[in-house]
Amino acid sequence: MHELGLLYQTAETATRYAEENGIDEVKSIAIEIGELSGALPDIFTELFPMIAERFPRLQKAELQLTTVAGEGLCLECRCLYNIMRQEGTCPRCGSKEKTILGGRDVRLMNIGY
Repeated sequence: MHELGLLYQTAETATRYAEENGIDEVKSIAIEIGELSGALPDIFTELFPMIAERFPRLQKAELQLTTVAGEGLCLECRCLYNIMRQEGTCPRCGSKEKTILGGRDVRLMNIGY
């Protein structure tokens, strides 16, 4: 379950940012989760309160999650498609050969105060 490690790293980063900028309380943390990252948004939501309670500046923070589509470009016919929705197969030509264009990462996007 790498979600726990990612959340812990995020909490450390948000706390360090708050400390460096004289912020007593973080109100929100925004994270983008790529469909192809292997991270599950439901697990982030479930684990966040447990992580936040260990960091005084984050105890009242709200977690804001955005899912980023796993986009692929077919190497055969150049069709752009959602890899997850199409189960990795080009909807136009049926090829499984693709370049992944997005949706692999988990990113800390914003720390609100």
